[in-house]
Amino acid sequence: MNNKKGSSAVFLTLILATLVSITLALVYGVREEVASSKADAVLSLAGDSILSEFDYEVQKQYGLFLLKGSDEELTKKARDYANTTFAHMEDVKVSRLKVSGSSFSVADPQLIREQILEYMKYAEVQGVIERFQSKEQSRKNEKETRILKHGPTIVSLPSAQVPKKKLTVLAEEIADRSSEVEKAFRSGTDAYLINRYVLSHFNNKNYMVNQDSFFKNEVEYILGGELSDRKNEKRVEMALKAMRIPLNLAHIYADPEKRTAVLTAAQLLTPGAVAAATQLALATTWAYAEADNDVELLWQGHKVPMVKDKQSWATDLDGAIEGIMGGTAKPDVEKGYDYNQYLQILLFFQDENLKIARTLDLIQINARSGWDESFLISEHVTGISVTAEINGREYGYEKKY
Repeated sequence: MNNKKGSSAVFLTLILATLVSITLALVYGVREEVASSKADAVLSLAGDSILSEFDYEVQKQYGLFLLKGSDEELTKKARDYANTTFAHMEDVKVSRLKVSGSSFSVADPQLIREQILEYMKYAEVQGVIERFQSKEQSRKNEKETRILKHGPTIVSLPSAQVPKKKLTVLAEEIADRSSEVEKAFRSGTDAYLINRYVLSHFNNKNYMVNQDSFFKNEVEYILGGELSDRKNEKRVEMALKAMRIPLNLAHIYADPEKRTAVLTAAQLLTPGAVAAATQLALATTWAYAEADNDVELLWQGHKVPMVKDKQSWATDLDGAIEGIMGGTAKPDVEKGYDYNQYLQILLFFQDENLKIARTLDLIQINARSGWDESFLISEHVTGISVTAEINGREYGYEKKY
């Protein structure tokens, strides 16, 4: 009997010891999970706190989130945020904590592209794009023209290393691909949203968005890349003419009346074998005169169609030959695209990386002339990666706007 009691006592003792061990293990495991959960929450909050320090003026004016700081500066901020809480947590030991923004450098145009698209998709849903389009002709740009001469700003422009293409060459290609122009106005596409972002956030010759911007002709800068308003205006003027001349020339040869008028004038001026060459010269002169008039019409707020007909043609051959237009000639019927829409066409065919880089140029120029004279796009990121070792466990996060 005593042996049975003794055996039962030993058995119960073993069971109790096992239960105590299991309980202790569970308690320890729960403690580790609680500590891990707390560490995870603190690190995540520290990362969010860093992202909250974006440049407010850039966000307010351009809808973009840019965070300034080197990896060392960002790491110090994370440690300051995290250690404020970890100092009161005895069960948490931080062995390593590092923050880096190198994977989210603004030098990568894709990251800015994503932000622009997200911002504009929201704006499209809210009807902001439509409201902007209704105002485009109501805010005339009366800013003085400017020249950027500040060396440190110039050498640090984000577009400095991006390959460039002559705008007139691009315009000539557009004339050859005139059937594709309607794609520039296909709402909802990524290209459309990016181009509308440019037009709604930056000044152009005919429309003012922000009186405090450095340049008057900002959209023209994105297209032309020159450091003065006048030069960028001239670049776009030349591009519009380079686009319009071949299109106007095609109309002259397609219209029997105009073709006959040119042939008759050529035979009167140079009878004989050279009349054909003179005909081409006269037709080109007339096409140029019409293109020159087209640009003036656009600058005055009128519309010009991509492909013309008799009703939308404005000039006459005699005036083109004599070089005396007597002011801007207006066609019988006004239709087609206005100046802003021609800018949108040029933007549509421009290289996207160059377009985004020059957009960042303008943000940097306006920041340095406005609210932060030391502002550099190259010092900013659009997100961070956080890595840490706490209580022997590895943690890793990526956070971006």
